[in-house]
Amino acid sequence: MNKESQDLLQALLSGDNEGIRQIYRLYLPRAANLITRNGGSAEDAKDIFQEALVILYEKAGKPDFQLNSSLYTLIYGICRNLWGNRLQKKSRGNVSFSDDDKYQLDEDIEKSIEEAEENRIFWDAFGQLGEDCQKLMRLFFDKARMEKIAELMGYGSVSYAKKRKFQCKERLVSLVKADLRFQDLNL
Repeated sequence: MNKESQDLLQALLSGDNEGIRQIYRLYLPRAANLITRNGGSAEDAKDIFQEALVILYEKAGKPDFQLNSSLYTLIYGICRNLWGNRLQKKSRGNVSFSDDDKYQLDEDIEKSIEEAEENRIFWDAFGQLGEDCQKLMRLFFDKARMEKIAELMGYGSVSYAKKRKFQCKERLVSLVKADLRFQDLNL
């Protein structure tokens, strides 16, 4: 866990208004994006974010609490669970889980939240690649031989196919690293 996450968590626990405002500035827009992309309103996003901070405050105040990921990853995961539960209640009626079951902050849950977020970051970056790079990289992911890739892509040589694969891979890596969510996960 990074120093910024620790400082912001401490600000939340101590009621430091400036630190709490910083949490809102940094994380509310991204949580709101998650909720509005999944059928919620800006008002829903604010409600869910506030509820997530209350849950985090309650959990983090316990003596055995340990933050094993970035604060953003944890807040995002709580928001996602809260919003998913709200959608489930709307669609099916009386479905609920106890808070203790849903928000156990063990390493497995945090790890799965991080992995899901990393997967989303990767595929969002992949979608920003040009069509040519996407096609080439899909062939590569499917373990096609470079000769086959050169042929299918219409490249004149295997060495050019290798060069293009390298360029596309480098572009993909730079897009992932430039994503703010990636930076939060790896602080």
